[in-house]
Amino acid sequence: MDSRLFCCVDGGASNTRVALYDAAGQRLGLSVGGPTSLTIRGAEAWREILSVFENLARAVSLEGSDLTGIHFGIGLAGANNTAQRDLFMAAAPPVGALRVSTDAYIAALGAHAGAPGAVVIVGTGSVGYRIEAAGRSRLVGGWGFQVGDEGSGAWIGRQAIMQTVRVLDARHRGRTTEMHRAVAARCGASRNDMLAWLWKAEPAQFAGLAPLVLECAGDGDTAALAIITEAGREIDALAEALDPGRNVPLALVGGLAEPLDPFLPDRLRKWVRPAQDDPIHGALMLAKGRAPDETIVWQNR
Repeated sequence: MDSRLFCCVDGGASNTRVALYDAAGQRLGLSVGGPTSLTIRGAEAWREILSVFENLARAVSLEGSDLTGIHFGIGLAGANNTAQRDLFMAAAPPVGALRVSTDAYIAALGAHAGAPGAVVIVGTGSVGYRIEAAGRSRLVGGWGFQVGDEGSGAWIGRQAIMQTVRVLDARHRGRTTEMHRAVAARCGASRNDMLAWLWKAEPAQFAGLAPLVLECAGDGDTAALAIITEAGREIDALAEALDPGRNVPLALVGGLAEPLDPFLPDRLRKWVRPAQDDPIHGALMLAKGRAPDETIVWQNR
């Protein structure tokens, strides 16, 4: 009897999902922990992954200290940075097997059951990914919060904050809306309070403002609508960069994919198809060695 166990990890900038499967593909349990994006945590992401795994192992009556029989399939945000990925793999404890990819890769694997296709992840960050024939793949975006993540939750929150600080400065005269007042109430209605919030804020905190902006947009708030509409255009641009002809299957995944759907350009909504499965199933394919090694083609085409 095959006694191997497979630990499947889908790690992002806000949270991490960890699932445990037996050799027959039966899910034994799933648990959620904190962020493990390599951009934010680096090799320290192992602390969070192992902590969640140990809690999960106890919950399913499995001894969590011995990892030598566990095969890990791990997809992490920020793993497209090869230096950070190498450091993460070098810090790994002794395990049965270890395969590490980007979170976008496991999302694409799950969305299209390993077949060629494209995904755009819309969560705390944003990234586009396309699996091509012979295991080749293409990555678009994924540059991180400082210069990228367009259309994501963190990007939406940042746009709202940028407008709100102008309101606090009286540089947004006559254009203040309920969204600005709600953001100020959440993050700081004075310069000192806003600066205190900004000092501690990471991408996940900015992304935490996205539901507020979406709610305001749904109520017709003009400032919120402008931000959310632009977010839709940015997501469409990521998708088009993956396939200008819009011929391959495309899925939108991530925590904001569904809430943003009403605000997406019509041409994008017509292209999108439901994902066949979630990123955890892509991580399971990775853990079982059923997925080709991730091969990213960087050049523009």
